[in-house]
Amino acid sequence: MNTGEVINVGLYGGKGIFGGKETPLEASIINCDKHKECSYYKSGTCLAVRSPGGGGCHFGRVSTVKGYTSRARKYWDFKNKWKGHQAYGKLQAAPQKLGVIGDYVVYPYSFAVLKVEEDKSVSISDPGFWNERNVFIPREIFDIDLIRRICAYRPRAIFGGVIDSYQKETVPLFLAHLKEVLPELYDEFKVANPEYGEIDYIGRRAMLKTVAPSRVQYESKHYPQFNSEWQWTGENLVYKKGYVSDFNITKDYVVASIVLEPGDNAIITITSNDQVTENTVFVD
Repeated sequence: MNTGEVINVGLYGGKGIFGGKETPLEASIINCDKHKECSYYKSGTCLAVRSPGGGGCHFGRVSTVKGYTSRARKYWDFKNKWKGHQAYGKLQAAPQKLGVIGDYVVYPYSFAVLKVEEDKSVSISDPGFWNERNVFIPREIFDIDLIRRICAYRPRAIFGGVIDSYQKETVPLFLAHLKEVLPELYDEFKVANPEYGEIDYIGRRAMLKTVAPSRVQYESKHYPQFNSEWQWTGENLVYKKGYVSDFNITKDYVVASIVLEPGDNAIITITSNDQVTENTVFVD
């Protein structure tokens, strides 16, 4: 039986973007009585929202109401009913990010596999073919010793060899997330383990309007000819150099200036740690 208030409603199914057989619409309703104690909910996300490879949540309860295809007489009544719900589309799928829900810390990362044992210890092992995505660890045992073990671990792939990306990418991201959701514990860890240095934010995605005025860049992984550089003034993006799309009004021109007024949901990739302030909001 579902408990707690409805925190999100999503509609799934229907006609596929790329064609194929139409499937009946269905409403996915999430109830939760822990959302007021949830760091994911506070950021507008939820572990229970459907997503590819999502690990689900121990607290959010999901129920599904089957609907109809567009050929059915009740299709529009069903669609309009759920789209009109006050919780429709309220939350997004949670990113792979450390979180806190009540008395539990959620560990969602790949490669280092955590398991809470019966004696309340936490074991760490290499990845296998089937691993739990979101591990719920009692907050009382999520201490600086466990954090150090997570950071120091050297996972090995199933077919052999150390997974280098864990130390290069996952550990810095884990520590950045720790600082965001459990700042006091992060500070305690840093005092005891100063060798981990300062957090590197380069490569993370953030809400543009929360970033310090700075040069921002678009960098393509595979097509550097499309790279561009802009100046973020705090209000506008001013073009500096690099690729911009063609303008159809004429073919004989040079770009003198371009000014963009970003919306509230504009996101950029951090390219310098100087762009990050205490008010910067990350989306990953």
